[in-house]
Amino acid sequence: MRRGGEDGDREDKAAGRRRQPLTFSNLHLPACQQFEAWQESSTSTLEVAPLADPAAGFPAERTLWGLGPLALMTIRAPAARLVRTAAAARRSSLDHWMINIALRGERRMRTDAACLTIPAGVASIASMNDVMESDRSDIDWLCLFLPRDLAPQLATALSASRGAPLDSSMGRILASFLVQLAAEVPSLDEAEQARVVESTRAIVAASISPSAEAMAAAQTQIDLVQLSRVKVIIRQHLRSAILTADRLSRLAGISRSQLYRLFEHQGGVARYIQSERLRAACRALAAPEGDRDISAIAEDVGFFDPSAFSRSFRREFGVSPREFRAAAMAGQAVVLRRDAMRTATNDLADFLGRL
Repeated sequence: MRRGGEDGDREDKAAGRRRQPLTFSNLHLPACQQFEAWQESSTSTLEVAPLADPAAGFPAERTLWGLGPLALMTIRAPAARLVRTAAAARRSSLDHWMINIALRGERRMRTDAACLTIPAGVASIASMNDVMESDRSDIDWLCLFLPRDLAPQLATALSASRGAPLDSSMGRILASFLVQLAAEVPSLDEAEQARVVESTRAIVAASISPSAEAMAAAQTQIDLVQLSRVKVIIRQHLRSAILTADRLSRLAGISRSQLYRLFEHQGGVARYIQSERLRAACRALAAPEGDRDISAIAEDVGFFDPSAFSRSFRREFGVSPREFRAAAMAGQAVVLRRDAMRTATNDLADFLGRL
């Protein structure tokens, strides 16, 4: 339903300011025609050769978003060999920097300088005027195009970073930032796009040329990306009984002091981990099937002592796990109390458990 009044008008104007992407898809074509259509759509920048029988089908799609002077492209395509010859580089007259990440699949690249394999989740830098040959598996691929005149002061550092995976801590932050950007870009309006350009330029600079000045300029964005990345790691390891600050800092590739600083406004690392575990337990307890043993659910989210789980759950939400499940199964709304420091306590263990 369309919202009326000023709110609706503002939403319509914001939607109107959002740019539409340039898209190409061959999914609607017969399988025997898909590769030819994809090859023709790419011929201005590189040559594409399938690594399987093209007559069997080559379903692929590409979306290109303009972000002011930047462009962000996502591709989903089958395994193929990509070749950029010197003639193709001259023909396109493009020399943009490219920051590439495979979200799924891997790339095996050969240039004049190196031959390497880049796995999913790891960023790498290339230039559109480079001669290149690459074999890729079935892939979901993300590419940021960065014009050279957008950050001329980074030219030396970008050039030096070509031909090697950015598998450092800052490189992983850059990859996480671009993955998040790809998820958010459809909803960005013009004002947000301008801020994204500045954030992107700052975080690229901090990733490939981590001077004190570059790090300071990008610190806020780096912290947000790093915090998001650590939260994903926490969710992936909730069942681990040894998900301590030490282990988490090793998994995330950051120091304990960095970790504590990131979670300073989240109530602390241990507090956040416990809250995530309890929220996961809530979701499992409210699942429609509702036949799993509560102690098994507790173990699945990292509580291996049923009594400790029940106490923590009640302290966090004001009801026991059994009471919460019964209410959820009965279709009753449960108002969960989330003020962990709502009452004073003289018990040291209880107090520390709330941190």
